[in-house]
Amino acid sequence: MPKLTILGAAAALPEADRENTYMVVEGEHAAFLIDCAGNPIQRLRRAGISLSRLDGLIATHHHPDHIYGVPLLLLGLWLSQRSKPFHVFAPPRTLRALVTIMDAFEWREWPGFFPVQFHEVSLAVGAPVLDWPDCRVTASPGVHMLPVISLRIESRATGNVLAYCCDTAPSPSLLTLTQDAQTLLHESAGEAPGHSSPAQAAALAAEGKVGRLVLVHYPERARNGERALAEARAVFRGPVELAKEGAVYEF
Repeated sequence: MPKLTILGAAAALPEADRENTYMVVEGEHAAFLIDCAGNPIQRLRRAGISLSRLDGLIATHHHPDHIYGVPLLLLGLWLSQRSKPFHVFAPPRTLRALVTIMDAFEWREWPGFFPVQFHEVSLAVGAPVLDWPDCRVTASPGVHMLPVISLRIESRATGNVLAYCCDTAPSPSLLTLTQDAQTLLHESAGEAPGHSSPAQAAALAAEGKVGRLVLVHYPERARNGERALAEARAVFRGPVELAKEGAVYEF
Protein backbone atom coordinates (compact mmCIF):
# COMPACT_ATOMS: atom_id res chain seq x y z
CA MET A 1 0.00 0.00 0.00
CA PRO A 2 1.54 3.37 -0.98
CA LYS A 3 2.02 6.00 1.67
CA LEU A 4 2.73 9.72 1.67
CA THR A 5 4.99 11.23 4.33
CA ILE A 6 4.96 14.95 5.10
CA LEU A 7 8.56 16.22 5.11
CA GLY A 8 7.62 19.88 5.58
CA ALA A 9 4.31 21.65 6.22
CA ALA A 10 5.00 25.39 6.45
CA ALA A 11 4.06 28.13 4.02
CA ALA A 12 6.72 30.21 2.24
CA LEU A 13 7.97 31.74 5.50
CA PRO A 14 9.11 28.74 7.58
CA GLU A 15 9.53 28.55 11.34
CA ALA A 16 12.26 27.27 13.63
CA ASP A 17 10.63 23.84 13.80
CA ARG A 18 8.61 23.72 10.56
CA GLU A 19 10.13 23.39 7.09
CA ASN A 20 8.60 24.57 3.81
CA THR A 21 6.01 22.22 2.34
CA TYR A 22 7.18 19.10 0.52
CA MET A 23 6.49 15.39 0.80
CA VAL A 24 7.46 11.93 -0.40
CA VAL A 25 5.32 9.08 -1.77
CA GLU A 26 6.66 5.59 -1.18
CA GLY A 27 5.35 2.36 -2.65
CA GLU A 28 6.53 -1.22 -2.74
CA HIS A 29 8.80 -0.63 -5.72
CA ALA A 30 9.99 2.99 -5.53
CA ALA A 31 9.52 6.44 -4.05
CA PHE A 32 9.23 9.97 -5.42
CA LEU A 33 9.28 13.46 -3.97
CA ILE A 34 6.61 16.08 -4.45
CA ASP A 35 8.51 19.39 -4.42
CA CYS A 36 11.87 19.70 -2.74
CA ALA A 37 12.67 22.16 0.04
CA GLY A 38 15.18 22.27 2.89
CA ASN A 39 17.71 19.45 3.11
CA PRO A 40 15.80 16.56 1.49
CA ILE A 41 18.52 13.98 2.14
CA GLN A 42 18.26 14.56 5.88
CA ARG A 43 14.46 14.45 5.87
CA LEU A 44 14.36 11.29 3.74
CA ARG A 45 16.73 9.54 6.11
CA ARG A 46 14.69 10.71 9.07
CA ALA A 47 11.63 9.16 7.41
CA GLY A 48 13.52 5.87 6.97
CA ILE A 49 13.48 6.01 3.16
CA SER A 50 16.56 4.64 1.43
CA LEU A 51 18.03 7.00 -1.16
CA SER A 52 18.37 4.05 -3.53
CA ARG A 53 14.56 3.74 -3.64
CA LEU A 54 14.04 7.36 -4.72
CA ASP A 55 13.26 7.38 -8.43
CA GLY A 56 12.12 10.91 -9.07
CA LEU A 57 10.72 14.32 -8.23
CA ILE A 58 7.50 16.03 -9.20
CA ALA A 59 7.96 19.80 -9.01
CA THR A 60 4.63 21.62 -8.89
CA HIS A 61 6.06 25.06 -9.78
CA HIS A 62 9.25 27.07 -9.42
CA HIS A 63 8.74 29.40 -6.51
CA PRO A 64 11.83 29.11 -4.28
CA ASP A 65 10.12 27.51 -1.29
CA HIS A 66 9.14 24.54 -3.46
CA ILE A 67 12.40 23.81 -5.31
CA TYR A 68 15.36 25.29 -3.46
CA GLY A 69 16.36 21.88 -2.09
CA VAL A 70 16.95 20.39 -5.55
CA PRO A 71 20.71 21.15 -5.71
CA LEU A 72 21.23 19.49 -2.32
CA LEU A 73 19.11 16.54 -3.40
CA LEU A 74 21.09 15.90 -6.57
CA LEU A 75 24.39 16.51 -4.78
CA GLY A 76 23.45 14.02 -2.06
CA LEU A 77 22.39 11.37 -4.56
CA TRP A 78 25.66 11.85 -6.45
CA LEU A 79 27.71 11.57 -3.25
CA SER A 80 25.84 8.37 -2.40
CA GLN A 81 27.21 6.96 -5.68
CA ARG A 82 23.93 6.79 -7.54
CA SER A 83 24.23 5.47 -11.08
CA LYS A 84 20.64 4.86 -12.23
CA PRO A 85 18.62 7.66 -13.86
CA PHE A 86 16.66 10.17 -11.80
CA HIS A 87 13.38 11.47 -13.23
CA VAL A 88 12.07 15.02 -12.87
CA PHE A 89 8.46 15.83 -13.80
CA ALA A 90 7.26 19.45 -13.98
CA PRO A 91 5.58 22.09 -16.15
CA PRO A 92 7.86 23.37 -18.93
CA ARG A 93 8.80 26.67 -17.27
CA THR A 94 9.64 24.88 -14.03
CA LEU A 95 11.90 22.42 -15.85
CA ARG A 96 13.75 25.33 -17.46
CA ALA A 97 14.16 26.99 -14.07
CA LEU A 98 15.56 23.81 -12.52
CA VAL A 99 18.09 23.35 -15.30
CA THR A 100 19.16 26.99 -14.95
CA ILE A 101 19.64 26.58 -11.20
CA MET A 102 21.71 23.44 -11.63
CA ASP A 103 23.76 25.03 -14.41
CA ALA A 104 24.83 27.69 -11.89
CA PHE A 105 26.43 24.84 -9.92
CA GLU A 106 28.08 23.44 -13.06
CA TRP A 107 26.47 20.08 -12.39
CA ARG A 108 27.31 18.72 -15.84
CA GLU A 109 30.99 18.82 -14.85
CA TRP A 110 30.56 16.65 -11.74
CA PRO A 111 32.51 13.46 -12.52
CA GLY A 112 30.44 10.31 -12.83
CA PHE A 113 27.16 12.17 -12.41
CA PHE A 114 24.09 9.97 -12.93
CA PRO A 115 21.59 10.66 -15.76
CA VAL A 116 18.76 13.08 -15.02
CA GLN A 117 15.73 12.70 -17.28
CA PHE A 118 13.33 15.64 -17.56
CA HIS A 119 9.65 15.09 -18.36
CA GLU A 120 7.29 17.95 -19.26
CA VAL A 121 3.83 17.94 -17.66
CA SER A 122 1.24 19.81 -19.70
CA LEU A 123 -1.04 22.36 -18.08
CA ALA A 124 -4.21 20.45 -18.91
CA VAL A 125 -6.88 18.80 -16.77
CA GLY A 126 -5.97 15.16 -16.23
CA ALA A 127 -2.50 15.51 -17.74
CA PRO A 128 -0.43 12.33 -17.31
CA VAL A 129 2.58 12.65 -15.02
CA LEU A 130 3.86 9.17 -14.26
CA ASP A 131 2.59 5.62 -14.53
CA TRP A 132 4.59 3.34 -12.27
CA PRO A 133 3.90 -0.11 -10.73
CA ASP A 134 2.79 1.40 -7.40
CA CYS A 135 0.61 4.25 -8.61
CA ARG A 136 -0.59 6.44 -11.42
CA VAL A 137 -0.28 10.21 -11.14
CA THR A 138 -2.19 12.81 -13.14
CA ALA A 139 -2.20 16.59 -12.85
CA SER A 140 -4.43 19.59 -13.34
CA PRO A 141 -3.43 23.25 -13.49
CA GLY A 142 -4.11 25.59 -10.61
CA VAL A 143 -4.29 29.39 -10.43
CA HIS A 144 -1.13 30.95 -9.05
CA MET A 145 1.47 33.61 -9.87
CA LEU A 146 3.37 31.00 -11.89
CA PRO A 147 2.17 27.94 -13.81
CA VAL A 148 1.38 25.32 -11.18
CA ILE A 149 0.06 21.78 -11.10
CA SER A 150 -1.93 19.91 -8.50
CA LEU A 151 -1.82 16.10 -8.33
CA ARG A 152 -4.09 13.07 -8.21
CA ILE A 153 -2.31 9.89 -7.05
CA GLU A 154 -4.12 6.58 -7.55
CA SER A 155 -2.86 3.47 -5.75
CA ARG A 156 -2.70 0.37 -7.93
CA ALA A 157 -2.81 -1.85 -4.83
CA THR A 158 -6.01 -0.45 -3.33
CA GLY A 159 -7.63 1.78 -5.94
CA ASN A 160 -7.63 4.60 -3.39
CA VAL A 161 -6.84 8.18 -4.32
CA LEU A 162 -4.81 10.86 -2.58
CA ALA A 163 -5.03 14.36 -4.05
CA TYR A 164 -2.73 17.30 -3.42
CA CYS A 165 -3.72 20.86 -4.30
CA CYS A 166 -0.58 22.95 -4.24
CA ASP A 167 -0.42 26.77 -4.19
CA THR A 168 -3.62 27.75 -5.95
CA ALA A 169 -6.69 29.91 -5.77
CA PRO A 170 -10.00 28.05 -6.17
CA SER A 171 -10.40 26.73 -9.71
CA PRO A 172 -12.93 24.49 -11.49
CA SER A 173 -10.00 22.51 -12.91
CA LEU A 174 -9.34 21.03 -9.46
CA LEU A 175 -12.71 19.33 -9.04
CA THR A 176 -11.96 16.46 -11.41
CA LEU A 177 -8.62 15.98 -9.71
CA THR A 178 -10.07 15.72 -6.21
CA GLN A 179 -13.32 13.87 -6.99
CA ASP A 180 -13.98 11.03 -4.51
CA ALA A 181 -10.42 11.06 -3.16
CA GLN A 182 -9.98 9.31 0.17
CA THR A 183 -7.60 12.07 1.30
CA LEU A 184 -7.17 15.63 0.05
CA LEU A 185 -4.12 17.64 1.06
CA HIS A 186 -4.82 21.29 0.28
CA GLU A 187 -2.73 24.40 0.81
CA SER A 188 -4.25 26.90 3.24
CA ALA A 189 -1.96 29.92 3.11
CA GLY A 190 -4.97 32.23 3.20
CA GLU A 191 -7.36 34.02 0.87
CA ALA A 192 -4.82 35.92 -1.22
CA PRO A 193 -3.83 36.02 -4.90
CA GLY A 194 -2.86 32.53 -5.95
CA HIS A 195 -3.76 30.90 -2.65
CA SER A 196 -6.71 29.44 -0.74
CA SER A 197 -8.15 29.84 2.73
CA PRO A 198 -9.11 26.87 4.91
CA ALA A 199 -12.76 27.53 4.04
CA GLN A 200 -12.01 27.50 0.32
CA ALA A 201 -10.08 24.24 0.68
CA ALA A 202 -13.03 22.81 2.60
CA ALA A 203 -15.47 23.90 -0.10
CA LEU A 204 -13.52 21.91 -2.68
CA ALA A 205 -13.40 18.91 -0.34
CA ALA A 206 -17.16 19.06 0.12
CA GLU A 207 -17.89 19.45 -3.59
CA GLY A 208 -15.49 16.64 -4.48
CA LYS A 209 -16.93 14.33 -1.81
CA VAL A 210 -13.52 13.51 -0.40
CA GLY A 211 -13.10 11.39 2.69
CA ARG A 212 -10.65 13.52 4.69
CA LEU A 213 -9.19 17.03 4.38
CA VAL A 214 -5.62 17.76 5.47
CA LEU A 215 -4.60 21.44 5.55
CA VAL A 216 -0.98 22.05 4.59
CA HIS A 217 1.26 25.00 3.61
CA TYR A 218 -0.34 27.00 6.39
CA PRO A 219 1.26 30.20 7.77
CA GLU A 220 2.87 30.80 11.13
CA ARG A 221 -0.16 32.63 12.48
CA ALA A 222 -2.19 29.42 12.01
CA ARG A 223 0.28 27.33 13.94
CA ASN A 224 -2.04 26.48 16.82
CA GLY A 225 -4.54 25.55 14.14
CA GLU A 226 -7.78 26.06 16.01
CA ARG A 227 -8.99 28.94 13.87
CA ALA A 228 -8.05 27.23 10.59
CA LEU A 229 -9.68 23.98 11.66
CA ALA A 230 -12.85 25.72 12.78
CA GLU A 231 -13.05 27.62 9.50
CA ALA A 232 -12.73 24.43 7.48
CA ARG A 233 -15.08 22.38 9.66
CA ALA A 234 -17.80 24.97 9.20
CA VAL A 235 -17.83 24.08 5.48
CA PHE A 236 -16.74 20.43 5.29
CA ARG A 237 -18.42 17.81 7.51
CA GLY A 238 -15.76 15.12 7.16
CA PRO A 239 -12.54 14.80 9.20
CA VAL A 240 -10.22 17.82 9.01
CA GLU A 241 -6.67 18.04 10.35
CA LEU A 242 -3.50 20.09 10.04
CA ALA A 243 -0.55 18.40 8.34
CA LYS A 244 2.28 17.71 10.75
CA GLU A 245 5.84 16.99 9.73
CA GLY A 246 6.46 13.27 9.80
CA ALA A 247 2.76 12.42 9.45
CA VAL A 248 2.05 9.42 7.21
CA TYR A 249 -1.04 8.93 5.04
CA GLU A 250 -1.55 5.46 3.60
CA PHE A 251 -3.80 5.05 0.58
